Amino acid sequence: VVYTFIVEKDGTLTNFDLIHRADSSLDKEALRILQSMPPWRPAKYKEQIVRSKSYVPMYFRLNKNAKAVARNTTNSANTLGKTNPEIANSEVFSIVDKMPQYPYGEKELAGFIAHQLRYPKEARQQGVEGRILCSFIVAADGSISNIEVVQGLHSQLDKEAIRVLSLMSKWIPGENNGEKVNVKCLLPIDFTIDEEPIPALSSNP
Repeated sequence: VVYTFIVEKDGTLTNFDLIHRADSSLDKEALRILQSMPPWRPAKYKEQIVRSKSYVPMYFRLNKNAKAVARNTTNSANTLGKTNPEIANSEVFSIVDKMPQYPYGEKELAGFIAHQLRYPKEARQQGVEGRILCSFIVAADGSISNIEVVQGLHSQLDKEAIRVLSLMSKWIPGENNGEKVNVKCLLPIDFTIDEEPIPALSSNP
């Protein structure tokens, strides 16, 4: 479940918008949790506190005995990466018994993304920072396709996020009822202007 919302100048959260659905009861529970959160730290643009749009993905794990599995039916995002029509037109799940995983772990995935990102010049000059929410499909064979920007930030940053995700190697595919299946995943990409050099990527995953 993914909601976007506005972080006001005082840190309060408003204007909740559901952009990635699951079951209606899960959607409501996710909203309840968000509405009960304490104030956030507001964003800054050129040293001024500003309103900003953000999001939070929430994952609900199904009981192993549950019979129903949520299937993705939304297609509101813009696809900027490579597309596999065969995968897109087949059964694609949002929630399964065993979700796909990056083969070397979350820490190495974060390191891979940080090492590959190249901050677009125009966005850097404009002082644009923030998070981009992307989605992609991990096929039953672990391949990555149909990369989309669900919540964009800046056209150049969106394209850079897609470029980096397109470089990912195969993932460990998701499973449902003991079978490997196609699963749609969400991944946030952070863009932060930092003059410090990026550390070398570990060669021993």
